[in-house]
Amino acid sequence: MNPTPEGHKMDKKRAILVVDDDQYLLSAIGQTLMLNGYRADLQASPVGALESVKKDFYSAVIADIRMPVMDGMQLLAEIGKMDRDLPIIMITGHGDVALAVQAIRAGAYDFLEKPVDEEVLLASLSRAVERRRLVLENRQLQEELSRQSRQSFFRGMVGCHPLMHRLYDVVEIVAKESDPVLLSGETGTGKELVAQAIHQIGRPQGTFVGVNMAALPAEMIESELFGHERGAFTGAVGVKIGKFEYAREGTIFLDEICSLPFTLQAKLLRVLEERSFCRLGSNAQLPLQARIISATNKNLAEEITAGHFRQDLFYRLNVLSIDIPPLRKRKEDIPLLVEYFRQEYCRERQQTVPPFTAQQLEKIAVQDWPGNIRELRNHVRRACVLGEPPEESAESATAAVSAVAVAGEQGQQSLKDYIEQHEKEYIIRVLSERGGKVGACHQVLGLSRKGLYDKINKYSIDLAACKKEE
Repeated sequence: MNPTPEGHKMDKKRAILVVDDDQYLLSAIGQTLMLNGYRADLQASPVGALESVKKDFYSAVIADIRMPVMDGMQLLAEIGKMDRDLPIIMITGHGDVALAVQAIRAGAYDFLEKPVDEEVLLASLSRAVERRRLVLENRQLQEELSRQSRQSFFRGMVGCHPLMHRLYDVVEIVAKESDPVLLSGETGTGKELVAQAIHQIGRPQGTFVGVNMAALPAEMIESELFGHERGAFTGAVGVKIGKFEYAREGTIFLDEICSLPFTLQAKLLRVLEERSFCRLGSNAQLPLQARIISATNKNLAEEITAGHFRQDLFYRLNVLSIDIPPLRKRKEDIPLLVEYFRQEYCRERQQTVPPFTAQQLEKIAVQDWPGNIRELRNHVRRACVLGEPPEESAESATAAVSAVAVAGEQGQQSLKDYIEQHEKEYIIRVLSERGGKVGACHQVLGLSRKGLYDKINKYSIDLAACKKEE
C-alpha cells in the first residue's frame, strides 16, 4: 500500500499519526502539533494505528518504542510493509538508546529521548514532513515517466516532446526510401542514433558502417573509404576493403561530413553520381550498393559560402534532410532522459542508485546543456559514479573531475577522499566542543540525528574520546 497526497487537502498533507500508550504524553504531543499547524491523529494502540495507516494519508508517524501488545519495533516493521517511505520518529526512554539506534538501522527516520523537547520535536518533524513531500513528488514523477515510456522510446532514441514525435515520424518515412539523407544537428544531439534507426527500419538485414570523417587523417581517408590494392602506395602490403565496399547493401554513415578535405569532396561527388568506385591502385569498378547517410554539426550553407564545402556535393547529399532538435528546445524530456541514463548505469554496473528528486531535476532542467544529450548523460553518470549531489551544475561537476585528475597526477588523494577526511575532522571537532553530545551537535552540522549517527558509524568516530576532550 502506497498512499499519495494527491486529492487530499493541505491539512491532510500535514497529518501526523501519534502512537503512545501514555495518555498524558499522547495528549501533550497532540496539543503541540495542533498549535503548530499540524493535524494530529492520536492512537493509544499500535493495532489501531496500523488500521489508520491503511485508511488515511500521513506525512509522518511519531511512536513510542515501549508499548504493550505491539512495541515500536514491530510497529515500524508493519508500517514499512504498507508504506516504506512513511517517516517514523521513535520516542524512547533514557535507557533505551541502544534500542533506538537499532530502530534507526531498521528504517526509523529519527528518535527522541524523553522528556521530549518541544523545539527538537518540531524541528525533526519538519524535516520528516519535507522529506515525505519530496519522496512523494519523486514517486509521482516516476509514475509519470512510466506512463510516458510507451510513447517515449523509439529505436534507441528517448523523448516524448512534440519535436521528437515529429522526428520519429520523419525517420519512419525516410527509412523506406533509398536516397541520401543529410542529418543536421548540434554536437551530442544523437545523429548517429537517428542514422541507425533509419538503417534498422529500411535495411535491417544489411551492415551499418559508421565513419567519423574528423577522426581520420587526411592522407588515409581515401583508402579507408574506398580501399586499396597491394602496392597502391608505400606501405600498402596487401589488399584492403574500404568502408563503401564493406557496407555492401547496408548503410554507410559519414559523420561530420564537413571535415572531408576539399580535394576529396570531388571524388565522393563522382562516386555518388556514378554509383560506383575503384579501390586505390585498381581500375576495376565496384558498384555502390549501400545507402548514404551523412551528418553535420555545422551550417553547410555557411561552409559553402566560406569555400570549405562544394555546393554540388551538398545537393547530392541533401536529397532528404532531417534536422535534429537540441536539448534546450525540448527540456520537458530532461527528467525522462535523466531516469533513462540512471537506469542504464544501474544495469551496467549491477548497482542501485536512488532516483533523482524533483528538486534536483528542476535544477538540471534550467541549464542549457550545450553538449546536449551526450553532456547530460555524462553528468548523470558522473553523479552515479562519484556520488556527488546530482543538482550541481555541469560546470562544478567538470571542475570536480578536473580536481581529481590533478590530484591523481600529483600522487595525492582523490577529491572524494579529501572531502571525507575533512568532513570527519570537522564532525569530531564539533562533537568534542560539545562533549560528544549528539543532540547538541546534529543541528549545528545541519543533519538529523540519524544522519549524524550514520556519519559517526561511517567514520568510526569514538564518542567517548570526544567527551574526554570537552
